[in-house]
Amino acid sequence: MTPPGVDPARVVIEALRLDRWSPDEVEVRADRALELGVGGFILFGGEAEQVGRLVERLRNDAGRSLWIGADLERGAGQQVRGLSEFPPPAALAAHPYPEEAATTAGRTTAEEALSVGINWVIAPVLDLDAEPDNPIIATRSFGPDPGRVGELGGRWIEACQSTGAIACAKHFPGHGRTKDDSHIGLPTVDFPATLLEDDLAPFAAVSDRVGSMMVAHVSYPALGGGRAATVSPDIVSGLLRGRLGFEGIVSTDAMIMGGVGRDDAGAAVEALKAGCDLVCYPGDAGATINALERAAADPTFATRLEDAAGRADRVCPPGAMASRGGASHGGWESVAFACDTIVGDREVVRGWRPDVPTRVVGVSDDPDVGPPAGRAGPLGTIVADELRSAGWSICAGPEARQCVVVLAATPRSWKGRGAPSTRALNEARALVGSARRGIVVLLGHARWLETLGAPAICAWSTETVMERAAAAWLRAGTRP
Repeated sequence: MTPPGVDPARVVIEALRLDRWSPDEVEVRADRALELGVGGFILFGGEAEQVGRLVERLRNDAGRSLWIGADLERGAGQQVRGLSEFPPPAALAAHPYPEEAATTAGRTTAEEALSVGINWVIAPVLDLDAEPDNPIIATRSFGPDPGRVGELGGRWIEACQSTGAIACAKHFPGHGRTKDDSHIGLPTVDFPATLLEDDLAPFAAVSDRVGSMMVAHVSYPALGGGRAATVSPDIVSGLLRGRLGFEGIVSTDAMIMGGVGRDDAGAAVEALKAGCDLVCYPGDAGATINALERAAADPTFATRLEDAAGRADRVCPPGAMASRGGASHGGWESVAFACDTIVGDREVVRGWRPDVPTRVVGVSDDPDVGPPAGRAGPLGTIVADELRSAGWSICAGPEARQCVVVLAATPRSWKGRGAPSTRALNEARALVGSARRGIVVLLGHARWLETLGAPAICAWSTETVMERAAAAWLRAGTRP
């Protein structure tokens, strides 16, 4: 039995998948989690009005503060349809005024998140873009330079938290050097501690400001043995709490990920022992709570659990529900903002004419993965519609003499690959080569431009705002 005053459920953050589950299933799972007494929820997907209503209902039924989190690295619209999308951090860093870009993105993301009741903005990524073959970081990073990542990440965090939301720097102590995806298994970063100082630097730069940090399901033998950082006391308590002096909330990454191993309930106990405060997205919240309760029979663990639950309760911000999605800053302002991040040379569209029949084709480097939530139609539809609305002659038949290939090659969970697939590259090259004039709009990292072997521009990510920005860039490049 759990000692009096210790509530293991309060450190558990349950997931609600509005992007995958029916509304009825979301409600059933939410009710079950509230009955268990969880400390909050991490949300995926949904319309702004729907999310606002759900969060309001959760808070009313709970009768207490809840952590309501979401992964919002690329704006609140990354998860909540109807709110603004932003370019990824790599693109913000490529903006002519990157400090202003990071500040605007952080503030707007948090304002819109709060408008639907999300008070925990699980961003930004402070990992370094240190490994080209990294399958999961890439454009999610502000870049390879530790000082620059710390500076831009710090501006994003300060702007976010100035609104009343809590930001979450991730993935401590750094996921940027991995060649494996922690969603699939446990990556190992087998570098000496002296080199890993670069990875730690961005987190150290914000440790006295950010409200929470997320620990990586990654092993760092030089820092904490062969186990994941999530369950390593040397990394969580020794390095993050001790050396960096971090006093905020320490969260696990999603416990359903392969880097945790098969027994994620047991790993949750080990994570709390290591110094984590919140257990995020367990495979089975009930099983995890039961495991924590059993472990609390040990007085030492019970004290640690009480400390974590107490900190989580104290730090949890109130969730103002002022507008329920009415704070969107989307529209052409976001598109113009995104246009400044596109990497390309106007010479690649010299000679293009809007009145010449033009084909727009989408190519994904991972055809088994569906389009991002909320996308209207197949990949490339947005570019085609934007060009058509501007008077371009868009067609799908053999009469096309110009071809725009929209190639999606962005990091995705469980994808397991960083570089665009050979199949996708070959398909994009063939499509460009089959037209009198052709260009690839790369929705991926700029480093892959050279591998395309075709005229191309980099629009960084599959957010719809980047497709619209690419269309605006093409229109501007073909003006007489």
